Amino acid sequence: MEQESVFYMKYIPLNLTFCSMEEASLPPYIGSTLRGAIGQVLHKNMEAYRYLYHNGALDNKGQDIVNPYVIIPPAEKEKPYRQGEILNFDILLLGEAIQYTKALVNTLCDSSYLRLGVLRYPFRLMKVVHSLDQRVIWQEGSFYDVAVRGAILPNKMLSQIKKIRIQTSTPLRIRRKGELLESVDFITIIRNITTRLEAITKRYGGFIDMKEAEHVKELSKVVHMTSCQFEWRVMSRYSNRLEEKMDFSGLIGNMVLEGDLTPFVPWLHAAQILHIGRNTTFGMGRITVEFT
Repeated sequence: MEQESVFYMKYIPLNLTFCSMEEASLPPYIGSTLRGAIGQVLHKNMEAYRYLYHNGALDNKGQDIVNPYVIIPPAEKEKPYRQGEILNFDILLLGEAIQYTKALVNTLCDSSYLRLGVLRYPFRLMKVVHSLDQRVIWQEGSFYDVAVRGAILPNKMLSQIKKIRIQTSTPLRIRRKGELLESVDFITIIRNITTRLEAITKRYGGFIDMKEAEHVKELSKVVHMTSCQFEWRVMSRYSNRLEEKMDFSGLIGNMVLEGDLTPFVPWLHAAQILHIGRNTTFGMGRITVEFT
């Protein structure tokens, strides 16, 4: 770990390729659908299931503990998947959850199909690849242990950054005092990513410079926001487990900031990978950032 790093955390980005075995009508956004279907399959390996999906239950104090994975679904799709069509998405395993890579992949390949949607349409696993190395981890029944290599969360620094544009790719859901925020400012975004990094590293291994985290939170209070264009995107889906509709609405849009923005670069790079806000486990709160 470099001395000037403000945080340190390992993760593994997995790219999964499935093939639709028949025509399948799925919701346009399938992040929650994927999360539920993978959870069902993981019940065959309860150790991996509990660690990835119910880590809060492992905490003696009963606290709300962040789960150690992020599912990044494909872009929204209105048309049904045709028979033979490819479904491609990513899963990030965070920190010590890397040790469950083989358990996750083997459970997925040992299952006949990943069944998605209300009608449980069958999708067959074709390949798993390390997203950064492009090394095949699993294909045609073979698992390649050498390809399971944790990557270090980028701690990128850029100089002379005077302008930043932050764009939400999926609905951003941030709660304050139990209520979902219908507007967001830069202070909230910086507070959210520093808190998220603290929670992940504390639970799953790594390091965060809390003095620097507090420093950038203070700096964010004086950053000038020149543009803020967010709208409320209404999203919901029916949960078979809960037998009711679940609200996944959130903010979609962008903000533009100007000033001395160099100190925020590493935190915003991390936010692009880890997502921010609530329901990150099925891809909510994904952002992209442009630095000028």
